[in-house]
Amino acid sequence: MNRSRTRSRRRRLLTSIAAMMAVWLAPAVVFASAVPNPPADASAPGAVLVVQVIGWLKWAGLAAALAGLLMGAITTGVGHFGSKHSASAAGRKWLLGGMGAAILSGLAWTIATTLYSATGG
Repeated sequence: MNRSRTRSRRRRLLTSIAAMMAVWLAPAVVFASAVPNPPADASAPGAVLVVQVIGWLKWAGLAAALAGLLMGAITTGVGHFGSKHSASAAGRKWLLGGMGAAILSGLAWTIATTLYSATGG
C-alpha cells in the first residue's frame, strides 16, 4: 500500500516536471527567435567588435535566463510536491530572477541604442 502511494506520487511529480518544462521551453524558443539582431554599423572604429560583443552577451544572457527559469520551475515543483516550503520559496526566487534576466537581455539593445542616441550619438 505504502509503496504504491510512493510510486503514484513519484509519477505525478515527474509528469508535472515534464509539463512545466514544456510550458517554459515553448515560449522561450519563440522569444529567443524574436530577439532583434541588427547588422553591424561600421561607422565608428571598433563598432563591429562592440556589436559582436553585445550580440554574444545577449545570447549568453538569454541562455542564463532560461537556465534560471528551468531551475526555478524544477525547484518549485520538487518543493511543492515534497512539502519542502523553503525549497519552493527558493524556486520562486529563481523564477523571478530568470524572468528579470530575460527581460533585461531582451531589452539590452533598445537600452543601449536609446542611451547612445540620448547622449547625442
